[in-house]
Amino acid sequence: MSTLSGSFPKSAPGLPRGRTSLDPRDATAHQRSRLLRAVISAVADEGYQATTITDIVQRARVSRSVMYREFDGKLDCFLAAIESGQQLITARVVDAMAEVSDDSLETVVRAMSRAYLESCAREPDHARAWILELAAAGPEGVKARDRYLDGFATLMRDVDCRYGSRRPRPREHYVALVGGITELVGREVRAGAAAALPRLEDALTTAAVAMLQ
Repeated sequence: MSTLSGSFPKSAPGLPRGRTSLDPRDATAHQRSRLLRAVISAVADEGYQATTITDIVQRARVSRSVMYREFDGKLDCFLAAIESGQQLITARVVDAMAEVSDDSLETVVRAMSRAYLESCAREPDHARAWILELAAAGPEGVKARDRYLDGFATLMRDVDCRYGSRRPRPREHYVALVGGITELVGREVRAGAAAALPRLEDALTTAAVAMLQ
């Protein structure tokens, strides 16, 4: 089940109104979480350009005033959701690396590849949003996409220095690696085949090992 995307149907319970024992900070965090999940869901379904504030708040089941209390607008909400998702997926990849007992380059890279692909398969809306839709969000979206790629490139550099060549190479080397991986994953997501992404584990592992040894 996705933790980064989702709509809340009208039949789902809303947040308590009026006097309640719910801590206001908890209520605010819950509303913000709903908005982050809703914007990813909306963008994945409709595309960034076609998504409206109404789409987002209806999916989140919050008011427009809550939306504008938390975010400046659609772009601000979308970028915050992308950043939140990146942090979660990066954490999953790092955790997978930490669980590896055999510190060979191939074993570590395979664990990373598996964790990343499984995360994308579990979070297809997030994968579609950042890989296929971020550039449609204009200059700020392009910058956010570059930051996403650069984050993974930095992780690959760290793996290279620890398990691979054991020396840092030009940043472009790692950007080329993660860019190729992103293109491969993006084609599957575009085709509606995100659930089958784990089958790319061997291909990603082989490509990464070849560029990091």
